[in-house]
Amino acid sequence: MKTFKRLLKKKVWEAWLVRFTSLMLIMLVLNGAVAVFNNEISSFFGTVDYVTVEVDPAPGETEELIDWEMFKTANEIEAYYRSVNEEIQAEGLVLLKNDNDTLPLSPNSNVSFALSGAGKIFYATHGPGVRREGVLIDLYDALTQETDLNVNDEIYNFLKTGEGKTNRGIKNGVFKIDEPSWNTYRTAGISDEYSSHGGTVIAVITRESGEGVDISWKDSDGIDGSYLTLSFNELQILEQLALKKRLGEIDKIVVLINSAVTIQCDFLFNENYGVDAAMWIGLPGATGMNAVAKALIGEVNPSGRLSDTFLSDNFSSPAAMYWKVNDGFSSEYSNAAALELNNSQMYYGVYVEGVYVGYRYYETRYEDYVMKSAGVGEYDYYQDVAYPFGYGLSYTNFEYSDLVITEEKNSSNQTIAFNVSVTVNNTGTVAGKEVVQVYLQKPYSDYSRMFDVEVPSVELVGFGKTSLLAPGESDILSATITDKENVDRMSISFEQFRMYDAQNAGTYILNNGDYYLTVAKDSHDAINNILAAKGYNTSNSDMDADGDATLVEKVLTQATVDHQIFSKSSTKMVESPNTLSDMSVGIEIVNQLDFMDPNRFSGVMNDASDNGDVLYVSRNHWLDTLPFEPTTLSLTNLVEEKYDITSHKTIVEDEDANMPIFNDLNSDLTLAMMAGLPYDDPLWDVLLNKISQDDLFLTLTNCYGFTPALASVAKPMTDEDDGPYGVSNTSEGFSSMSSQGIIASTFNLELYAKVGEAIAADARSQHDETQKDLHGLYAPGLNMHRVPFGGRAAEYYSEDPILSGVAAIYEIQAMQAQGVIANPKHFIFNDEESNRNGISIWMSEQAAREIYLLPWEYALRPDMGNSHALMTSFNRAGALWTSANDNLMINILHDEWQFEGYTLTDMAGSNGKLFMVYDDGFMNGTDCFLDKGVLSSFTSDMRNSPTFNSNLRESMHKLLYVDANYSAAMDGYSNLTRLQPVVVWWKALISATTIISTSFTVICGVMFILSDIDKRKHIFKIMK
Repeated sequence: MKTFKRLLKKKVWEAWLVRFTSLMLIMLVLNGAVAVFNNEISSFFGTVDYVTVEVDPAPGETEELIDWEMFKTANEIEAYYRSVNEEIQAEGLVLLKNDNDTLPLSPNSNVSFALSGAGKIFYATHGPGVRREGVLIDLYDALTQETDLNVNDEIYNFLKTGEGKTNRGIKNGVFKIDEPSWNTYRTAGISDEYSSHGGTVIAVITRESGEGVDISWKDSDGIDGSYLTLSFNELQILEQLALKKRLGEIDKIVVLINSAVTIQCDFLFNENYGVDAAMWIGLPGATGMNAVAKALIGEVNPSGRLSDTFLSDNFSSPAAMYWKVNDGFSSEYSNAAALELNNSQMYYGVYVEGVYVGYRYYETRYEDYVMKSAGVGEYDYYQDVAYPFGYGLSYTNFEYSDLVITEEKNSSNQTIAFNVSVTVNNTGTVAGKEVVQVYLQKPYSDYSRMFDVEVPSVELVGFGKTSLLAPGESDILSATITDKENVDRMSISFEQFRMYDAQNAGTYILNNGDYYLTVAKDSHDAINNILAAKGYNTSNSDMDADGDATLVEKVLTQATVDHQIFSKSSTKMVESPNTLSDMSVGIEIVNQLDFMDPNRFSGVMNDASDNGDVLYVSRNHWLDTLPFEPTTLSLTNLVEEKYDITSHKTIVEDEDANMPIFNDLNSDLTLAMMAGLPYDDPLWDVLLNKISQDDLFLTLTNCYGFTPALASVAKPMTDEDDGPYGVSNTSEGFSSMSSQGIIASTFNLELYAKVGEAIAADARSQHDETQKDLHGLYAPGLNMHRVPFGGRAAEYYSEDPILSGVAAIYEIQAMQAQGVIANPKHFIFNDEESNRNGISIWMSEQAAREIYLLPWEYALRPDMGNSHALMTSFNRAGALWTSANDNLMINILHDEWQFEGYTLTDMAGSNGKLFMVYDDGFMNGTDCFLDKGVLSSFTSDMRNSPTFNSNLRESMHKLLYVDANYSAAMDGYSNLTRLQPVVVWWKALISATTIISTSFTVICGVMFILSDIDKRKHIFKIMK
């Protein structure tokens, strides 16, 4: 009895109550985490919620197995991946400068390094695509293992681990170069090492970049305050090396540019720095430096061509001018405080340059200057441009001849393409490959000027790359940019002659005037050729070089503006049963993006102008329209509910919508049985009826690198990962592929496909006994290199939409051939990182369609890339989050382009309460949220809305359709496969511990209360 009395002491029960209550709360939190992080925890412990079981076939039923064969065996994939990486780098390297045949280097010659980048190569950006755990080849390794060059070890060690090593990176939010000074070299005795070793000095200029932050355009330690110019210390080191060269202590100076972002290259033309040769190597991935080493000795002949314009002045483009006059790309609405806008609403950026992005500006301004157009002003092309788009040298020389362009017509005598061929002859002394580029000039007519239809002077419309040509060997170029089945011609689709007229026709038009096609070695070569065809030369104009009129043909003279010929969608459905719809070609194309143009949308105005309009750059008068003054936007009091900046728009019910059927299990249909059936087959309704309402919502809001399994329809879990140049989130395997700019600069269709093959094979492979087994990759990146300062340039191909779109076609097709679903990203207008979470992007519809949407059209159309998924962006189009915008997500994606896949948000968890919200997304074309959704987010308004639930069902339909037909997650499944729930040990442990801790908490609570009852002595007496 004394023991029992002691147990009734208040302090004893209070202590136990605290312990068990704490344990209970911990377990409740863990239970919540199980729901949210189930996939990650399961992956960590190697457990599954369901196992596959095979049921007995019904009488007369036979097993129909889904089989996705591996591209290569697991043991072969690493070697293949690394070989493709090296091959990409070899053909993507761009030789910028090679005075006096400095390269290739002589056998057994002496080399040494300079600048800290030589000791710390930047292989891949931070963010998606990073994988640094594998074997990474640096410049020293490559030169000592792949060449017979004599490398100075002491200088290398000084740069790798000594006083010369770099401390570069982001510091207090600013990118810093932090290059050690020449005095550091001198005091360490390295200056004398250069003199005693002699030979060639290889200086490596490295710049980092990555997700979440744009490149510092001011406050850095570049000589103009930018991170992308050279710093005083870098220039001083080059200057001192140049002095040693003049004194005869060293022979040559070679610069390697190790950067995905385009550094300012004016220093390469300054004799004070003595640079003899320069090569852009981008970010090389795991094995790319081997290719660099081989190029330095001539074993590889560089054949890459620039996928971006390299500049002498990185602030010379209209887009970069905007950054300077507005003090950065991102600005606050002038009335943000008055409207009490939050951080996801208060920022905007304007693409004032319109279509004049990259070379489209420089070549157009140059042509107008040569032709003395009104308002062009004085212009010095090479004061802005160091190396044109498409530029690249070789160790040999090539000449073009015998241009033949033929018009191709259909059975209705309508022009559908122009087929281009040209003879390429190697006139040099070594073997090499040549890239031939085809450029189109459309007419800039009075109609264009009247209705603000801007027309660049040249646009890339096609390209091809020769095989390896021996000296004296010639070849008629045979390539095509989109059609693998017809490799005997370079076909330029007539559709590329269109331009978008948002002001008058509200659709694509064929403008009146003359259309020229030319083959050229780069964009500047192209415009000089066309000027030559018009009668201009260096003796009668301000041209900087004579063009070749024999490489130009006027292929069309259009008498009148045709508003009809391109006004309907030309998407052709793939000839297979697995099509999203049987809709025929002919969807009317009309303005969809007026809400993005401040000059056509009443919800925003420019406070800095008299009429409230934004001033877009126009070649009609360059000097009056270039962005020399800031653009100051405010949101007006006029609120158009569909397009305002608020979230949680009212769910508008469709009159024809009925609440879907849920949880109808009166069918044995499974997902595997749907493989091969058309999207609109009635059996899809039977299958979808089996899914419960809760499962519908939870599946589509829990796509955080996975999509959950669904036992009701035997849908397996799918596993996806980043990134644009390789699987990122793994400790096994090997590093990323070369950066996408280098991939693009190969101008090689076969290599674009090989990248897709390699990264998809890696995704599905088993390495070091760890099964990756991924079924999707968030790749490729399809945003544009709009300015040099975009933080995620490494993930995107180019400043040019055609080059980006063509590369995407081949990469996506190769990925999906292995059952790895491509999720190109980020749809759309996420071309900068500044305040990306909710920033409003404003522009003209012409710019949107001709520059930013075009590569997506190539990637997504069923008759082109045929991607079956995409990832949307954090930003807004105008005031609307891109993923909650039916004009983009439905009208353009699904109607105009006939996109057959599902759409996935970017990471929604951190922004879900602000603007990336379920009701807005699912109501306007979003199918899946990269999030950790819970049922408490499924509000009564959503639950009870027939329209909302019908949209959820249609999103599930898309996801299941893609999984059934295109995902390797279905590998090994058949019509007899079912999913059976299993008890997972860690879930059982959590549940049991939760029950026990809750029970003991209740007991302790009761006893704690009883221990404080004043009449407890009376209880004892009764008990006695």
